[in-house]
Amino acid sequence: MNLCRTSGNEEEYKRIQQQGIPIVFFDRVPESSEVTKVIVDDYVKSFFLVEHLIRTGRRRIVHLQGPDYIRNAMERKRAYADALSKFNIPYEPALVISAGVSVEGGRQAVKRLQKEGISFDAVFAFTDTLAIGAMNYLQEQGVLIPEEVAVAGFSGTILSTIVHPPLTTVEQPLHRIGETAARLLIEKLDHPQTVARTVVLKAEIKIRQSTLGTLGIS
Repeated sequence: MNLCRTSGNEEEYKRIQQQGIPIVFFDRVPESSEVTKVIVDDYVKSFFLVEHLIRTGRRRIVHLQGPDYIRNAMERKRAYADALSKFNIPYEPALVISAGVSVEGGRQAVKRLQKEGISFDAVFAFTDTLAIGAMNYLQEQGVLIPEEVAVAGFSGTILSTIVHPPLTTVEQPLHRIGETAARLLIEKLDHPQTVARTVVLKAEIKIRQSTLGTLGIS
């Protein structure tokens, strides 16, 4: 199971569990320690990705935030703030936009920033779709990527490789997530009393052209 809305589904998954039906959560998971789940190291990889943007000279980094009811969104936002703090860059609420998860959400977020005259030189988005939406809009406005604005996302879907320029992102091990969740579910079916546990898999940062060669730094 992958949660869409924690507040809307919590009672439902508890009801299923009470019926004795085993559940394994993946990716978007509840905070409860009483459920088995498979996740990736969201915080760590987000931190290093924002650090990459900073080390290429970026100082006004926008974060396109996902919905606050999604655990991953809060982990990636926390990593963004901590990376800024490490380099003594002030956290500016105006640069953090709640944008949802869609391509259109990304477009509208950067459109709003431009309309309000808020300057920025990089975008770190909760998902690749948000990043692509932002990138598409900026390019339509004649903004050069990555020369003027670097763009990075998180998900590592095939979309990140077929846009221009190719998108820097955190690639999640999607096959391993599914395989691990299935293995854990079979384990719970065979041994119903198995203690709930959390498996954290490593994601991989893919540095591509959307953040390379920025500000004279390759």
